[in-house]
Amino acid sequence: MPIRNTDRLLQHLEGNAADELGLLESVGVEYYSTEQLLRLRGQWEVKNALFHIFQRLLIRIAAFTAVWISMGFILYFLHWNYPAFLMMALVPLSFLLFFGGLIFMRSFFKGKGHLDRVGEMISEELTRRRQAG
Repeated sequence: MPIRNTDRLLQHLEGNAADELGLLESVGVEYYSTEQLLRLRGQWEVKNALFHIFQRLLIRIAAFTAVWISMGFILYFLHWNYPAFLMMALVPLSFLLFFGGLIFMRSFFKGKGHLDRVGEMISEELTRRRQAG
């Protein structure tokens, strides 16, 4: 039993160490070399771009909920009951995808505020070092 807890602890520590952008926010930028900050800025740019892509996707999924409802009512009034039922069944599926996507984004990106703070920290430190050197 203690071995399993140790393995879980090691996995937890490795997972936290893999998130260098989160570590940067908690430790501070002054402990990183300029080369490391440039590499982290590249990671931040990729993660920020992915955040915006996923955010647009989730907004589209939420917007399609209204489309499914509208199509369901239209098909129902045309007496196409099975396609109408299918459209109405897509409404909860859209909600589940939307909220599942929100949970994924929260766990993977730690929120837009976190990304903004890390990006500002890296940018300000690189600017400060450029002006000092």
